[in-house]
Amino acid sequence: MYSYYSWKRKLFSVATGPRSLLETEPLQGRDEDAAASADFSSMLSEQEKEELKAELIQLEDEITTLRQVLSAKERHLVEIKQKLGMNLMNELKQNFSKSWHDMQTTTA
Repeated sequence: MYSYYSWKRKLFSVATGPRSLLETEPLQGRDEDAAASADFSSMLSEQEKEELKAELIQLEDEITTLRQVLSAKERHLVEIKQKLGMNLMNELKQNFSKSWHDMQTTTA
């Protein structure tokens, strides 16, 4: 099964010519644009297509799960802050006080 970066490397090498097999840097900016603008689906075997579809589904499921976990943690954070009597105004005061203290103690 292809990882995200190995798949992008494969696409890019097909689009622009040979690249080192040891190259591990992710694609950047215009490299991604070049790879995204080309249609490589006809160059994939059915097995590769199925593997990529399965990986896509798995990644989408993982992202959904991570969003749900993050949402639950954010709710828990709010509950803890409420129990501690922390609210937006108190946080702003604390941030201002800390910034003011940092500004006074920093030598420029």
